[in-house]
Amino acid sequence: MIDFVEGDLVEKAEDHVVVGVGGIGFAMHVSANTLKGLPPAGKKVRLYGYLYVKEDMLQLFGFRDRRERQLFLQLLGVTGIGPRAAMALLSAYDPDTLVRLVAAGDLDALTAVSGVGKKSGQRIILELKDRLAPLAGDLAAVSGGQGGGDLLKEAREALKGLGYTPTEASRALEGYRSEDPRLEDMIRYALRRLGGQGG
Repeated sequence: MIDFVEGDLVEKAEDHVVVGVGGIGFAMHVSANTLKGLPPAGKKVRLYGYLYVKEDMLQLFGFRDRRERQLFLQLLGVTGIGPRAAMALLSAYDPDTLVRLVAAGDLDALTAVSGVGKKSGQRIILELKDRLAPLAGDLAAVSGGQGGGDLLKEAREALKGLGYTPTEASRALEGYRSEDPRLEDMIRYALRRLGGQGG
């Protein structure tokens, strides 16, 4: 197994990067979240790797940390979820948010991602909810405990009512943290983020 690749960041593309190591360029597929966290080309990087092997196809995937790679592997273990859908989910949501959405059984948020249909989303929740629930324990403050999932859904619906897509609404709510979450605060937080993105 390739644990990590460390070298010069030679190229950054929309869905992959090339890392130069000892005269060899490793093309690695990465999520949008990993890509935006990388330095400019020419800088040193370390990406944690996973080599996907299927029949006559080899694909090398790169992750910003072991947590993202672990979540990718969990997703691959779900019936009907391939690397493309797994990377789409990790591109739409950071690992903490994705863990929380699965643990909360938030099917709407999962199916808002391109390439993830209703059946696939249901399988992800069914097969991973219990496995990921312990990882979501330390994220309770983000969603405000048991009622937080409902608040997230309400906030997303309110943003959709304002004309934002489900994916835009979900991403805008990422990172909201409060010991006492309130719907109006969540919406204000999301609108500030959307405004900053020009959305």
